[in-house]
Amino acid sequence: MARYRVKDETDLQWNSIRRRLTKELDVQIADFREVALNSVLSEAWTHFAESLAKGERPALEPHYKQFVKTALKDAGVRVKVGKPK
Repeated sequence: MARYRVKDETDLQWNSIRRRLTKELDVQIADFREVALNSVLSEAWTHFAESLAKGERPALEPHYKQFVKTALKDAGVRVKVGKPK
């Protein structure tokens, strides 16, 4: 059976710092996500409306990944994911 280990002041202080850093990162990620979605979804809506105006049934499913990359690039949003240093 697992046992709870009592944390000392150092553990509690580190957990507090870690929690605040994690929260700040989460806020910045949420802000970035909102900007990115605003760009991607407005671009998607434009394509959707244009297709409907032409009497077509819009289908984007097979091209989602490339569509998102292009929309973000057009909006000037750079996303680089790599290994941490």
